[in-house]
Amino acid sequence: MSYSIYNPCDEEVIDPVCDPCLNDMEHGRVRSGAYIHKGYLPTLMEDLEDAQKWLDGIADKSIYIIPETLGSFDGGQPVEATGYGDVQSKIVGFNFSLPYKDPNFKGNCDFYNSIMGSSNWHFAFRTETQTRISGKPVTIIPKSPVTEELNSEVVWDVEIKWSEAKQPCPFNTPEGVFVCSNF
Repeated sequence: MSYSIYNPCDEEVIDPVCDPCLNDMEHGRVRSGAYIHKGYLPTLMEDLEDAQKWLDGIADKSIYIIPETLGSFDGGQPVEATGYGDVQSKIVGFNFSLPYKDPNFKGNCDFYNSIMGSSNWHFAFRTETQTRISGKPVTIIPKSPVTEELNSEVVWDVEIKWSEAKQPCPFNTPEGVFVCSNF
């Protein structure tokens, strides 16, 4: 991952939002995921909340939906560079990790074996009502562990990793996209 540590100019700072009521608190868990081909991402970015753009991408296999997951997002580990002058260090980006479980074990074996190792896919993940997309293509690490517990579930343990300079920002999840019936 390459970052520039020479950015002496301040970027425009956007005003923070203050909502004392917090009526739209977002709840956790990575509930769904999507793999978006890097060639289709510019089309999707035209309007991230347009469900038809998502459905078109699904139809032409530029987007693959994993509709029901159990996962988490670490929020990113900061990457620091040496500071100069009175500045001890400078944050130049983040290393992100997103592990999730996919219960479609047998059915998704060929999918994970085919997408693993590709560097052409971004990852989108949905929480309660919001979705975020990685700004860079991701590394996809699928594993299929089996424990000794008789009542344990055998599922895909997938880890998504990527690095980028900024945090992915949330947008409203488009209706009818992260469901099984689309494919």
